Amino acid sequence: MAMDVENIVRGLIKETSLRVKRKTLGELLNEEKPHVIINNKRHRIKRRELELLKEISELSLKLPIVLEYDMVANAIVVKGKEEVKVIKKILGKEVNIFDDDNILYIYKPELLEVRKKLPTATQLIFRFSL
Repeated sequence: MAMDVENIVRGLIKETSLRVKRKTLGELLNEEKPHVIINNKRHRIKRRELELLKEISELSLKLPIVLEYDMVANAIVVKGKEEVKVIKKILGKEVNIFDDDNILYIYKPELLEVRKKLPTATQLIFRFSL
């Protein structure tokens, strides 16, 4: 019985996991209708967001930027050197070109600000672990 419940829970977690084929900012800027595939569905990214990102980022930036909710820290985790730089710039935080930050924790008010400016270029996910 316990094994059956565990298999059901694992199946539910697998169903809710994010499967995304990310593209670079450069690739998306060259598309007529910029989009990525998330969980086998087409997800459009607004051109105005791409233009904003073009001003503050490298064309190699992978989109969407994944914002991962960490239940233990009760915060949102941003991973990746370029992704961290972009989120810091969006939030008006100091970006030191000599920093090698690959991870950034942000909190709800900051998440709201990021999602307001980049609603289609970011993807919020919730990670569950057994």
